[in-house]
Amino acid sequence: MSNLRAGLCLIMLAAAPAWAGEPADTELDARFAELDRQVFELGYNGCDLELMAALTSEDLEFYHDIGGVTLGRAAFIDSIDRNICGPDYHVTRTLVAGSLVLHPLYDNGVLYGAVQSGEHMFSIVRPGAEPELTGRAGFTTLWRLEGDAWRMSRVLSFDHQPIHASE
Repeated sequence: MSNLRAGLCLIMLAAAPAWAGEPADTELDARFAELDRQVFELGYNGCDLELMAALTSEDLEFYHDIGGVTLGRAAFIDSIDRNICGPDYHVTRTLVAGSLVLHPLYDNGVLYGAVQSGEHMFSIVRPGAEPELTGRAGFTTLWRLEGDAWRMSRVLSFDHQPIHASE
């Protein structure tokens, strides 16, 4: 019986690398963390719609659990302009520290895309007032390499939960 246990332990140890996954590629993680920063801190929070457009695929599909589906770059940018960057208020996003996860996608060893996910919090900012924390949600972004540029191709924005001032 002890030989059987020893054999099973050796098989499990030998197979461990197969399910453990590759070690984290810190350079790749940093590259996509920077893309997330550009999209949200500069594009979304800063209402830089030109930057947002440059980081978005023409055939973007954006799925939101409350707002529905937005198809195409032009409709997505228009939605941000109308709903996020208003004259009376502005919505801002903050990444929840430590929540960003990256899964690179390869085709025969060539990086062609990445799935990035995490959690973020949203605030409403009104002129002359302090930002008001309003909600928290999860997100998943499929990034695709288009020529030499990384662009958001598919986005899921889900599990939106309100945060009340008393919390």
